[in-house]
Amino acid sequence: MAKLTITGYDAECNCEHCGRALKLGVKTAEKGIIGADCFVKLVAKDRTRWNGNGKPSASIIRERAIIITKGLAHAARSYNLCAHSFSFDLAAA
Repeated sequence: MAKLTITGYDAECNCEHCGRALKLGVKTAEKGIIGADCFVKLVAKDRTRWNGNGKPSASIIRERAIIITKGLAHAARSYNLCAHSFSFDLAAA
């Protein structure tokens, strides 16, 4: 299954998915810089990992983009997050 991986963030940019102006764009290895709302639309539902509709919220995605910018070691040490926490399965097109 295809993955969507958060690699960081960029401030004051445009979404490469929908073209919308963003205060904080999520950098991904596969799709470039996209908005957190577009990110959530692109990921597959995973009810074992996320409550409710099976997807993370946009605020969680923005938070993880900021955290991973400081490095995976910082994420593990300060937030108890592993590499899997920044990688999501893409929904079928």
